[in-house]
Amino acid sequence: MKVAIIGAGAVGGLLAARLGATEATTGGEVTLVARPNAATAIRRSGLTMVTPLNRVARLSPRVTDDSLSLGPQDAVFLCVKAHALRGTIDTLAPLLGPDTVLVPMVNGIPWWYPHHQPEPLADRPLASVDPDGLLWRSIDPDRVVGATSFVAVEGDGPCRIRHVSDQRFVFGDAAGRENPAVDRIVALFGQAGFQPAKTADIRQAIWVKLWGNLAFNPLSVLTGATLGRLCNDPGTRETGRAMMQEAKTVAERLGVVFTTSVDERIAMAAGVGDFKTSMLQDYEAGRRLELEAILGSVIELAERVGVEVPMLRAVQALVDLKARERREAA
Repeated sequence: MKVAIIGAGAVGGLLAARLGATEATTGGEVTLVARPNAATAIRRSGLTMVTPLNRVARLSPRVTDDSLSLGPQDAVFLCVKAHALRGTIDTLAPLLGPDTVLVPMVNGIPWWYPHHQPEPLADRPLASVDPDGLLWRSIDPDRVVGATSFVAVEGDGPCRIRHVSDQRFVFGDAAGRENPAVDRIVALFGQAGFQPAKTADIRQAIWVKLWGNLAFNPLSVLTGATLGRLCNDPGTRETGRAMMQEAKTVAERLGVVFTTSVDERIAMAAGVGDFKTSMLQDYEAGRRLELEAILGSVIELAERVGVEVPMLRAVQALVDLKARERREAA
């Protein structure tokens, strides 16, 4: 299987390291597609990965900044921030053959979410994640294998990533069809030592992941606290719980059935421990926040189904102001 991974951040680096290590046994070819500066640095220094057991692995993944040189792939993983997806369209185009599948590993509600859905979605793009429908027009949703991950991984310096905990990935066809490509991707991730699962309802898995992110990622920016602290502090735990309850009502109006309770999902997040959320990492580094994909998209969906979400709106407004003040100060 020829695989390209677009994005050399924490998740992209983890996939490049682990999937690339399977090449000798699978006969596949895994290439990390990075920006020129990142590609040069990785070629020069390699990639260092610290495992959950604090073992250090130094790897030399195949890397390029020229997707045109690779040609069509069997699978392309998009490992960039949700708001950066628009910038990958030109990079992505040379990698797509007639049967290429696309696997977006993005946080929040993905742009393809309305695909093959009934009203009030009905194949109408979400303005919060795809303002002018460019992604919808440029990337055929029928190519998409939906995905969500439950791994905690962070950048740990130049060309260095730290895999903090968990190995779980969930994959499913975006239109809910039986898709052999899903089975191939699950097998590939299993060979890499991850814990992959196939689902007939990838949207339900996305909501379980998003449930924790939409509450504790924004709260981490407001407080500067780690995930474990937020989940165990009575005040922030109850605030997060209220946000999750509002989101649950929205999801259920869209037909999502939760098999996990709010408190069980909070316990899952607490189990990660003193880990800085990706949104807090981005805030501290002065990067743009994934606020629209993680929180704004849920508020937009709430409007479509006629659900009031005052706590979600209040937290979004607070985080948005804090981020804008930081940008203005910079």
